[in-house]
Amino acid sequence: MKTNGVFPAGMNTKGPSSRRRASDPPPCSRSPVGRARRPASRSGPSPLARVLCASLCGTMLIAGPAGCGPESRVGGMESARVVRVKRTAVEKARLIDPGTLGANGAADRRRFFFNFWNEQIIREDVAVGTVFMGDSITELWDLNAYFRPAPGEVIENRGVSGDLATVMARRFEADVIQLRPRNVVILAGTNDVADLIRNNKTDDEIISTVTGAIEQMMDKARLADIKVFVCSILPTNADYRMHEQRTELRARINERLQAACLARGCIYVDYAAEMRDAKGELRKDLARDGLHPHYAGYAIMARMLKSAARANGIVL
Repeated sequence: MKTNGVFPAGMNTKGPSSRRRASDPPPCSRSPVGRARRPASRSGPSPLARVLCASLCGTMLIAGPAGCGPESRVGGMESARVVRVKRTAVEKARLIDPGTLGANGAADRRRFFFNFWNEQIIREDVAVGTVFMGDSITELWDLNAYFRPAPGEVIENRGVSGDLATVMARRFEADVIQLRPRNVVILAGTNDVADLIRNNKTDDEIISTVTGAIEQMMDKARLADIKVFVCSILPTNADYRMHEQRTELRARINERLQAACLARGCIYVDYAAEMRDAKGELRKDLARDGLHPHYAGYAIMARMLKSAARANGIVL
């Protein structure tokens, strides 16, 4: 990883931190779904303390608690006006460039653009709500058609057609962490499976490689206090030439990803559950090539992601 300078000792390089200090209010408790709200007492936390409390809570599972305790959210959702630390002049001058990443070269072909866009966000200290990290399925997704960012924020797409999860993990600091988003949405693994099959890797090697790379991204995001959404690899159908080889592997990888989310307190979004037919294949009405969803597939994905965010009290 290259930078155009060295951070001074003690400088925060991971974006606005929500790590607790002695002077901060205590983190809010995580209450089970459906727990009755307790009436607020006169001695309860101030509105500012409530917002700070919300920022201290980690991500939650779709099947688990629906976010922080009732005192930590406004109207059941985190405040769209998140308390964030502005970048200093020195921080604005520090830009991370992952350099040449190699592999299949897909990410290197987009590096020029991403470096320009990342620099503009950092120099202008733009507030980023969510970054979408992925391959062609993410790059082809016109996020502006399906999502509206919170007031004063932007949503960024860092998908690369043909990219591998193993390469995404290596460019994650540059394309996610340094942008200081509140959330990241990770959809990866499709190209890795195809690439590793071509290189005669065993099923266990493929599963370990893909899940390991995505887990690296999950861990990096959590260390930077970024809420993490991990999405299941989408099914394919017979219109895609490698369909038969991928089906079982995809299901096993998704199981591992779901377990990783449970272990880390991240949010698992199971796109595959609503996009497959009775045979477990990608529905014919959602894609033209058996692999990439078109507008109807993206509509399902957007709805599921918004629902997961809402259930966990998160503003995308």
